[in-house]
Amino acid sequence: MFFLHGTEIEQLTKIKKAIFNNMPFDDLEIICKEVSISLNDKGFAYTYAACLLASEDKISDAKKMFAINGEDTFCKIMYDYLEETNSFDLADQVFKSADPYNIYTQTDFFKKHQGGALKYIRKFAQESAPPKSVSPVTILDIGVGNGMFITKIVNEIIPLYDIKNIRLIIIDQSEDMLRMAKEYCEENINITVEVISICCKIQEITKEQIEIIQNTKPIWFINTGLSIHYMPKEKKIPMLKQLKAFSPKLVLTEVNWNHDLPESNSPELFYSVAKSYGVFSESILHLNVSEERRKLCLNNFPIAEAINIIKQNRDNRIDYHTTIEEWRKIAAAAGFKTSEAEATYTYDNKPFAFVMEMY
Repeated sequence: MFFLHGTEIEQLTKIKKAIFNNMPFDDLEIICKEVSISLNDKGFAYTYAACLLASEDKISDAKKMFAINGEDTFCKIMYDYLEETNSFDLADQVFKSADPYNIYTQTDFFKKHQGGALKYIRKFAQESAPPKSVSPVTILDIGVGNGMFITKIVNEIIPLYDIKNIRLIIIDQSEDMLRMAKEYCEENINITVEVISICCKIQEITKEQIEIIQNTKPIWFINTGLSIHYMPKEKKIPMLKQLKAFSPKLVLTEVNWNHDLPESNSPELFYSVAKSYGVFSESILHLNVSEERRKLCLNNFPIAEAINIIKQNRDNRIDYHTTIEEWRKIAAAAGFKTSEAEATYTYDNKPFAFVMEMY
């Protein structure tokens, strides 16, 4: 989605060398100004320097660099966070509580993305009927969140086949999310529903949990809503192979971001992080909620994720968003074919988020 040219990367590397050589701030600012001339996004020279300084816990200098490019959304929210906390550490574990997610679901981004994905899944369901003579029909949902999205999916597609009973297997690493999702599904799905909750990260699923899922087969399809980017490529492939053993049909909805393969501290990684989370955070900033709730969502969702990606080496990140083309390669390595990706949210006429089928 957001990429740098080779000459831009070469120029930005001068900033990284200067910071790792402990160049004084005034001299560093001069280097940034010189580098900015060669960039399409001229302000990113200061953003890159600020992120590197923050990752080195040079908070005061990082704030000054973020302030220079303060009209940029990402720089603004990061400056405010550093000003408030005086720390470049996570406010809390991402999604430890369901509150930040519930606030996020009110954003324009979430609603448009969800609407596009729902339209796609309805079409998918029309063309891919559930197994015949099987009751209840079973769907596996990974990263269920608060249950709103899978509830909308079920209510949208059950009239297509006059389904009377449905079984949902919902997976999430948060017990709080699972509890909320189970209650929401049971109260809002329009037919008889059985909900089986499994608390785990999908890449860490146990033999016992696998057996629970295997005992419910055949599974109509697997839904993954922004939920399987929490592992690097080398773990995504075996994870998808496991999912293929559950069901031959999977609907993937993800963001088209480049946070998996770029090296730690690289200009490519930080550029994608700054631009992606900047666009993402704009939608939160425009929410009609209290400042306290807006800050709760920002601090415990986009800012926390961005800090983790920027500060941690690749093995210790919590997010590994990847691009459409890279997902195709990963799917092929796992034995899946893929449909054409369909944008659910666009930015600058490019897919910012998308949905595709794996089969």
